[in-house]
Amino acid sequence: MSKNNKDFIEVDDVDAFDYETTKKNVDNLYGKYRNYTNKIEIITKRYKSPLSLDNLRIFSNKTSDPVGNKVEQMDRYKVFVDIIDGIFDLNKNDLSKDEMIVYRKCIIEKFTDEELSDYLSLSRIRCYYRKRS
Repeated sequence: MSKNNKDFIEVDDVDAFDYETTKKNVDNLYGKYRNYTNKIEIITKRYKSPLSLDNLRIFSNKTSDPVGNKVEQMDRYKVFVDIIDGIFDLNKNDLSKDEMIVYRKCIIEKFTDEELSDYLSLSRIRCYYRKRS
């Protein structure tokens, strides 16, 4: 992919990709990423000591271990989040400064196109091409 002096992919290069399908796939993937990141935070905040009376089954006749279940859930979530973070870390050096901003603001923080164009101080059309790159 050739980059011009503005340090983002040229319009002709962007048009070679199926932007809508790629956007949908990325939105789905990072929706799951944000969801799992939030769940990890919630589980961490609600974590109870494994030695609580309820977990010793003194007040409960349940056979399940709620803390163990949460730890297993958190482990599954963390594996997914770590994979995505690892893939990004491998490829972040190939991104320009503007592409890093678009990644953080649009994909991670879920900025709208208007918010992004205001943040970058660009017209909507220039912001659109920058985002598509």
